[in-house]
Amino acid sequence: MAANNKEKYGQAFYEISGPTLLSQQPDDVGKKKGKGWMSKEDWQILQNHLQARQSSLRNWRQSWWNQNYSQLAEYILPRRSIWFTQSAGGLPTPNNMTRGRPINGAIVDPAATYAARICAGGLMSGLASPSRPWFKIVPATSRITLDAEARAWLDEVEDRMYNVIAGTNFYNSFATECEDLVVFGTSVMIIYEDEKDLFRCYTPAIGEYYLASGANLRVDGLYRSFVMTISQIVDFFKLENCPPDVQQLWKQKGSGLDIERIVSHSIEPNYAVDGKVGVVPGNFTWREVYWVYGASSEYPLSVRGFIDQPFTASRWTVQSNDAYGRSVGMDVLPDVMQLQVMTRRLSEAVEKLVRPPLLAGMELKNQPASALPGHVTYTDNVRDGGMKPIYTVNPEVREMAEWIKEIQARIAKGFYNDLFLMLSDNAGRERVTAYEIAQRMQEKMAVLGPVLESILGDLKLKLKRIFQILKRRDILPPPPDSLRGVPLDIDFVSMLALSQKAAATGGMERLIEMSGKTAALAPGSLNNIDFDSFLQEYSMLLGNPQKIMRGPKAVAQLAAQQQKQAQQANAMNAANHMAQTAQVGAQAAQVASQVPTGQAGENLLSSLVGQGGG
Repeated sequence: MAANNKEKYGQAFYEISGPTLLSQQPDDVGKKKGKGWMSKEDWQILQNHLQARQSSLRNWRQSWWNQNYSQLAEYILPRRSIWFTQSAGGLPTPNNMTRGRPINGAIVDPAATYAARICAGGLMSGLASPSRPWFKIVPATSRITLDAEARAWLDEVEDRMYNVIAGTNFYNSFATECEDLVVFGTSVMIIYEDEKDLFRCYTPAIGEYYLASGANLRVDGLYRSFVMTISQIVDFFKLENCPPDVQQLWKQKGSGLDIERIVSHSIEPNYAVDGKVGVVPGNFTWREVYWVYGASSEYPLSVRGFIDQPFTASRWTVQSNDAYGRSVGMDVLPDVMQLQVMTRRLSEAVEKLVRPPLLAGMELKNQPASALPGHVTYTDNVRDGGMKPIYTVNPEVREMAEWIKEIQARIAKGFYNDLFLMLSDNAGRERVTAYEIAQRMQEKMAVLGPVLESILGDLKLKLKRIFQILKRRDILPPPPDSLRGVPLDIDFVSMLALSQKAAATGGMERLIEMSGKTAALAPGSLNNIDFDSFLQEYSMLLGNPQKIMRGPKAVAQLAAQQQKQAQQANAMNAANHMAQTAQVGAQAAQVASQVPTGQAGENLLSSLVGQGGG
């Protein structure tokens, strides 16, 4: 088994490989080492199972390949397919040195390629934009009350995940995945741990992999066939794990390092083959095997186990138990093919207008006939000599151009360009309110919503895989006591995810607006709304950081503190009022003592005191 020095069945050499270790590989490994838990006989049984299932899955995929992927690649996305370099048996062709040849000869009008690019870019930026938050870590149950430590921990975990993801190739791989998903309807991403970047993503090209679905209609089997050079095989799997012919070419060096071999790869549940063979020791749910296709080797290139699923297979829409998805590219393919024909016909019509086929007298030159634009046909029957057109060409170029525009518009609409370029389409209007844009966005989400649910589900699997990798590498801080044993989940706060939640936030806003109107008629009606819970839920739907909202305990403490401060202020106000009253009374008495009453020796104060006493 290919493993590093720790000899862990859940770790492979490719996690730590690179130029440094490649430079340390010897020319000859000497005597072949044993593989520990797997014998040569067991590997032969496991290899027979793997190759038989790979052949079966390739046959199941053949109709998708012949009828869909080949045409989609030819007319829309020729650079993201190995259809042009595959053999008749559906396997990649090694040592094919013509990969740089032009591969988009069928594309005359690239409108579909541009439209697919806009749709893929809109999905990428709308679901997982590198420039803004797009996911949150939350408790899996809403019954959990988060304290300040829990909120701070969740925010810290999110920040660390964002920082790690930004330092890897995740966003580039996800952009490629969105492009495959839009055109071909299916896309695969493999996430491996990496010594340098913590994890690394691989996005196989369409035609390179074969899928199998389980009873829950989710993809639970991934097989691949692809080519690697001798140098890449040694770098990825370590020399001692390579078959003899690879080791010999590595020993020779020179041009032998660039010779290619077909490498097969499988990831499937860690079940036993032939009763007991093939189960990777340990608590692993998944088994991964690499081997050189068609090579006679005593052991595989690599065998390892995974606790969590190391790959995702996203699909645009799925029918029944199909392992492969259907795409908008398949929907617009007839229009795309028609567009190429119409563009060629329009170009031909314009060419015949500018350079029509001509007739010329035989006395000019004797040449074969031609009906191509710009060519000349020589004949004896040209009246009055000279040259003239064979026939009068008057094609309706304007009508043909308008027809082409209609086809292009249908293709753009099929790729949801009207959704992702909504603001650009409204650039010519003077006033477009935010409310109008929000309503139009909700209208479009009603169409795109079911697809987004499927893509977000696979995106959640990716983030869970990344979370577990960071947890195993001690990148994440330990959770507080209030979150120990609490299951966590992922909530999406990207633009498209928030657009899906806009109906909920809009309903909450209308409730507050209506409650403000009814409060004037029935002030007690506001008691029906729990404003603390309202703000907590509204903030969560908007995707705000956890730490900006206080927990119930902190809110209660703050309310008690505010009540105490209010009581102290009331008591101080009452004391001040009494002091002011006494001061006013003293001033009044002083004034009364200075007012004479007309009787000898008496003033107003003594008179009042006397009356009071009487």
